[in-house]
Amino acid sequence: MLRTVGLCVIVISGIGCGFAMSNELGRRKKMMEMILRMIILLRGEIRYGNKSLYDAFTGASGKLEGKYREFFILTAQKMKEKTGDSFGTIFRESAGKCLDLDCLSQEERDRFYSLGDQLGYLGLDMQLKQMDLMEKETEYAIRELRKDFVKKENYTAVWEYWAEYLWLCFFGEHVFIICFFTV
Repeated sequence: MLRTVGLCVIVISGIGCGFAMSNELGRRKKMMEMILRMIILLRGEIRYGNKSLYDAFTGASGKLEGKYREFFILTAQKMKEKTGDSFGTIFRESAGKCLDLDCLSQEERDRFYSLGDQLGYLGLDMQLKQMDLMEKETEYAIRELRKDFVKKENYTAVWEYWAEYLWLCFFGEHVFIICFFTV
């Protein structure tokens, strides 16, 4: 009886950890995709709308929703206040208040913050080149994340197979069928 309880605890905790890790990877992927979208929107506002940084953030905020829209609006408001802070500082503070960047790796966070540091003082051409570079790096990071996601999904399938096998070995097929169809 004690072995059975121990086995159940191990299997359930393993499945729970797998789901938690999968959820974290999914959040990270979604955040990277939104960062890419924000870069594309900003670049479009600056390049094709020929707008200042303040106007670009204000204009692009209308095309976003939720915390991303709030981030753009807060950044634009702080730029308008002209407190004397650098744009990089404003960008970091606004991101800290509005965006949940904890799901990103330290390298990805640093890359995101570097965008704010670079946009603040460069000329128009350099800002556009910096955003192009940032877009390519983010696309590459998303591709690598997708590869990692597929690889980890394969690991999850293997663990699900073993969990089912152990369940059948200890409890028999009839208990598995009853539990499966009652859920």
